[in-house]
Parts: sequence; C-alpha cells; structure tokens
Amino acid sequence: MKLRAAIAVVLAALFCAAWAPLRPWPIEDIYTSRTVVTGKDERNRPLGFKLCFEDVLVKVSGDITILDNKRVPKLGVNAAQYIKSFSYRDRLEGKPLQDEQGTYDRPHYLTCVFDPLKIDAIVTNLKRKPWRGARPRLMMLISVHGLKKSGMLTSDAPVDPDMVEALTDSAVRYGLTVELPKAATLQQHNVALDNAGSTSAETLKALAQASNTDLPVLGDLTFSEAATGWIATWKLDADGRQFRWSVRGVNYDAAFRNGVLGVMRALSGNGKP
Repeated sequence: MKLRAAIAVVLAALFCAAWAPLRPWPIEDIYTSRTVVTGKDERNRPLGFKLCFEDVLVKVSGDITILDNKRVPKLGVNAAQYIKSFSYRDRLEGKPLQDEQGTYDRPHYLTCVFDPLKIDAIVTNLKRKPWRGARPRLMMLISVHGLKKSGMLTSDAPVDPDMVEALTDSAVRYGLTVELPKAATLQQHNVALDNAGSTSAETLKALAQASNTDLPVLGDLTFSEAATGWIATWKLDADGRQFRWSVRGVNYDAAFRNGVLGVMRALSGNGKP
C-alpha cells in the first residue's frame, strides 16, 4: 500500500507539472526578445514583431524613453526586415485543447532574433548609445508595506510570491538578472522590515555578495489609498554616482518595471532614471 501511495503521489506531481503553463525563460542575448501572441499564423505576427522590436530597442539602449521618438511606430511597422529568425512555443504546452479550440487560438511565445548591426544602427540614429558589454547581476533588497501583507521580498520566503513573479518577469523581459536575498541572509545581517530602508552601503554590498550578484539596489513598495496604488522608491549607487527615483499610483507590476528600467537607464549612460 505504501508503494502504491508513493506512485500515486509521483503521478499526481507529474500530472500537475504537465498542466502548468510555461513561465518565461531568460534571454541572455540582448538582440533577442519574446512576447505572447495568439496562434502561430500570420494574423498576429506583425503585432508580435512590433512588440519584440520595441523591447529590443529598450534592451539594447537601456533607455525606455527611446520609444518616445516619433520615428519608432513607423520603424515598428517594418520590424520584420530587422529580424534574422523567429520561432514559436506553445505557452500552454502539455495542456489539452479546450472544446472547439484549435492551435490558432492558443497563446504562444513568439521569440525574435534581431540583426545586431541593424538594431545598433537604429539605436544610434535615435540618438542613443548601444549598451554593450557584460551587464551586472542585481541584488534587490525590497521592503513591502501593503494593506494586508507586509514584509521583505526574499528568494525563499517572500511576503508575496506573486510579487516575486512580477519582478522576475520584468527583469527577463529587459534582459537583466535580478536576485533576491534569502531570509536567513537578511537575518544574519540584521536586516528587517523596520530598518531595511536605512541599510548601509557595506551591508548592501555584503548581501549582494551572499546572493552571488554584482550590484545592490534598494527598493520600497508602500501601498497608498491616497495615491490609489503603490508608491515605489528606488536607490542605486554605481560608479561613484547616486541615483534615486520613484513612481506612485501604480500596480506592483508597473512598480517593478519602473525599478528595472530605472537601473537600466542609470547604468547604460543614456540618462537618469
């Protein structure tokens, strides 16, 4: 009976894994980007190409404001001419089709590999510098002050796992690696919710080293009814410069995007966050 029960547990785990939708996987090449489209046919392909093109411009330049240029929409319409190859992957791989649902209705990851020379030329023509070279791995120390949940975001015992997922998605989208410290590491360095905002530079550096990362970023998310959303503040010290930026009245997905994009703009040399 014990063996039969054990087999049942294993089969149940495999069944659940097969039904779980795929999470985005990291892209190390800054000239490659990914978006979600419906189906694999040509109906939604131009839109998918355009979205991937816009993300590549941000990844290569490190500057979200590059999309404010009036030339970008026209360039995006012709995004196919800058793509070397593209591929699809079923986002619900392993999950059976629903009634009367064909593969053209299922969401797919569309991955586009762009021509580096063409993208570099576009970025330069849009008055930005391509952000070349190795990019630092980031350790983010983030405090969360919510209406119902408050605490530190950690890699192993986060106050809200959905927040960790949102942060990871933002980092993956723009080609950065972000790690969160472990709960035990914070405890070892006496970092808690009530004092995280005043963490010293030395402690931040130690947390980054313990997390196998290169650069620490300090963040705080506070939910405000007056702001009708989250207020996020970010701090980064790099290359002898101090960067401070914030956003208010947004959901936490937008708050994390603001943090990631702010770091990119600061490190790329294309402007302040």
